[in-house]
Amino acid sequence: MRIGMLVNAYHPHVGGVETHVRRLCIELVDCGDDVEVLTQDHGASVPLLDEVDGIRVRRFPLTIPWRNYRVSLPLWRWLSRHAPEYDVLHAHSYHATPALAGATTSRVPLVFTTHYHGTGHSPLRALLHHVYRPAGRRIMDRCSGVICVSHAERRLLLQHFPDAADRTVVIPNGVDAARFHAALGRVGPATGSEQRRTLLAVGRLEAYKRIDCILAAVRRLPEDVQLIIAGAGPDDRRLAALADRLDLRHRVSFVGQLDDRALDERFVMAHAFVTASAHESFGMTVADALTAGLPVVASAIPAHQEVVGLAGPSAQIRLVDPTRQDMLINALMDVLQRPRLPIGQAALPSWKCVAAASRRLYQGVIADGLRFGQTSPLPPAQGR
Repeated sequence: MRIGMLVNAYHPHVGGVETHVRRLCIELVDCGDDVEVLTQDHGASVPLLDEVDGIRVRRFPLTIPWRNYRVSLPLWRWLSRHAPEYDVLHAHSYHATPALAGATTSRVPLVFTTHYHGTGHSPLRALLHHVYRPAGRRIMDRCSGVICVSHAERRLLLQHFPDAADRTVVIPNGVDAARFHAALGRVGPATGSEQRRTLLAVGRLEAYKRIDCILAAVRRLPEDVQLIIAGAGPDDRRLAALADRLDLRHRVSFVGQLDDRALDERFVMAHAFVTASAHESFGMTVADALTAGLPVVASAIPAHQEVVGLAGPSAQIRLVDPTRQDMLINALMDVLQRPRLPIGQAALPSWKCVAAASRRLYQGVIADGLRFGQTSPLPPAQGR
């Protein structure tokens, strides 16, 4: 199959959607598919063609560079001329405009992975989300198949777009234990009584991630506990100022946005992982932490609860309300005393499984426009 992947940003840009698309593309190419990524890029002044992981990436300059809803008219023009060259288009993220570009062509099947949160994460973005709803409905009506990464996301999506129910399937995100084995081989395990206990938090620095709750909890943890925060975003200055006010700068490190290699090394060197996020469509960092063998404290949101179910009974995870400080602190103290598990022990699906399920959906919509029901086409976890 020739597959056109439509995504708002792509490697070397880092984020949950970008990571999802990159890992899916790698596995699809390994299956023999011809994959081309079509993306918007604020660094491009003219359309560019490069290669990442052996995959062609077409980067189109921005016409409207606004961070929340960026638009590239050159991307739209490319699709109007070249869409029939693909067997299927696969667009990603309801909260970005490339999916709308894919919906403007009716000459090729369109699959849509929504990564849907239901709203924006600031008052302005929530308002824009409401304004964008008619465009979102056009995308949903145009799709031959819709993918959600969790049943929690699917329920939320269908509250707003109930007519898409018979075209919507659940294919969870995958994991790749080999990444963490490789990282462990590079850095070795975190051992030795002289080392401080390291708590790791990973994600975009936005208010809805509630990292301020984690900082407040760390202040009441023993002095030998340090917090590493990996990520970047609009909330970075406020969080740094909060760490100063709490007199935590000697115990908290903001390491910024890391590439895959450096981030994997942080996972294998940490003692425990924490996320306090109020909204996720899946919880990819939680899945990665469990795959790396880390004990985890996570907010008790539906998406995280699903990850726990997928990971199986051996996963070391505490689900809490992070706004309740005593509950969060007790959970962190608990996981910081637990040993790591072997890498890959959590029973989470691999990206190879995710690619296999996605390919079945592509083949169905290409062949005769099959309309899929609620049951996920994901096979049992394998090849971790």
